[in-house]
Amino acid sequence: MTVDLPSLGLLRSLSDRHVLSVVASAGQLTRAAAASATGLSKPTVSQSVARLLESGVLVEGERTSGGRGRAGTYLTVNDAAGCALAIQAGPTGVVGETLALDGRVLATRRRTVPVPVTGGALGSALRKVCRSLTSASPGPIRAVTLSVADPVDRRTGRVVEFPASPFLVGELDPVGILAPLLPAEVHPVIDNDVSWALLAERTHGVAADTDDVLQLYLDEGMGAAMWVGGRPLHGARGLAGEIAYARTSTTGRATTTPTSGTLMDAVEALGYLREGTRAIDVDELIDDLDRATGQSRRLATAIAEITVAHAYLLDPELVVLSGRWGRHTEVVNAVTTAIGDAGGVQARVATAEVTEDAALVGARTAALGELLRTWTPEPRAVPR
Repeated sequence: MTVDLPSLGLLRSLSDRHVLSVVASAGQLTRAAAASATGLSKPTVSQSVARLLESGVLVEGERTSGGRGRAGTYLTVNDAAGCALAIQAGPTGVVGETLALDGRVLATRRRTVPVPVTGGALGSALRKVCRSLTSASPGPIRAVTLSVADPVDRRTGRVVEFPASPFLVGELDPVGILAPLLPAEVHPVIDNDVSWALLAERTHGVAADTDDVLQLYLDEGMGAAMWVGGRPLHGARGLAGEIAYARTSTTGRATTTPTSGTLMDAVEALGYLREGTRAIDVDELIDDLDRATGQSRRLATAIAEITVAHAYLLDPELVVLSGRWGRHTEVVNAVTTAIGDAGGVQARVATAEVTEDAALVGARTAALGELLRTWTPEPRAVPR
């Protein structure tokens, strides 16, 4: 039987990746410390360092002092060799960051947009933020991630306007907007905000090291994201997770007769949409949840029913509730009780731990991973 052995080039790429990753994580390391951190031999680390120095991604800094043995020099990442951009576009506008490989935020830019948010206004803000960040970057932009608070067609990168969308009015083509501002070889990774928030939760929060996760985001808008078998589940076009269109039953404020409709229909019937918009009045809803009013509890029950239906379909190990009213005790209790009463479902329920700029945290995490891969390609990387 013939056994395919890894090529020398692959082995070198793997060792280079390990060395570069530990130096970036530490901020600065000596060769000896890098060998200790990676478990690689000192000669292998020295060869990787030589290649990384030659490529310009690492530079040698100040010499070490004290301790035993010969003094060495610290290795650090070279910002001039290249940076990444992480950008978030949402109801309040656009915020973007320039990132060094070691995770330092080198610059931040913000642009507000008027409400209701149109594709033209959001596109203009996105263009201005990207242009400002790229012009101020100490090195070329080698990777870009973008979070958008709406569904994203992953085949084209275009934002999809759904009828119940609380955010964007009109079309948006982020790829077309960003392409003239970026090097030709840089292809932005674009996804919706809930998917990025779940990546942040899996990296820094309650879902760390959990392969099968369902996360619900309940705020001005509603959405979901899923990881199955350690991989993100996007669907054929990337539109999976649009729970606003999931079917449920509830009663309105003025009737006790149950009606069937979408979750967005239930929100509207219960009077929780801001007048003239498709956005949820979060302050009024949280106030009602605090007082445990009948209509707010009916909405919590509708959320629980939809969660159970998704749990039967996806069999998650963990259900994460996020968003301002998604983390409310009434909603958490309703979902936890419904999951517990559902025969065969074993999922535990928890609230999100990454609550501040969660989508941007996820986009930042992915941008750093993409930036690392531009120097040391990762074999069989998990696709975003």
